[in-house]
Amino acid sequence: MKLVYFTHSLASCWNHGNAHFLRGVLQEFQDRGDEVVALEPAEPWSLQNLLQDHGASGLDAFHAAYPALRSRRFTDAAAVEPVLEGADLVIVHEWNDPALIAALGRLRRRGGALHPAVPRHPPPRRQRPRGHPRLRPRWL
Repeated sequence: MKLVYFTHSLASCWNHGNAHFLRGVLQEFQDRGDEVVALEPAEPWSLQNLLQDHGASGLDAFHAAYPALRSRRFTDAAAVEPVLEGADLVIVHEWNDPALIAALGRLRRRGGALHPAVPRHPPPRRQRPRGHPRLRPRWL
């Protein structure tokens, strides 16, 4: 299976705690033998702040814990279209640029799988199982 994940930053957890969860999930897919492609903006603010505060050594722990996980940088949606070729699953984190999300939505209409990483709204009450708590996005 080929999984393409659009993240804010894979390497940096500076004010981006869900990076820890993301790394674990992507590592599990890699360990299963799946192809994992992580894409992030050319200049993610989390990574910029990490490097400003800690320098390049701020990435040492990430590289030591996840030596096989790497991300590719992109500047616009047109640059990522070739990477999507053959993807079985495309996941887009909600911190991505709305223009990128819209462009990916247009690509999805041509075929493929595109799922939000975090549900923005809980299902209406009538669609929830009885006694089910209201679903809310969680920030790790």
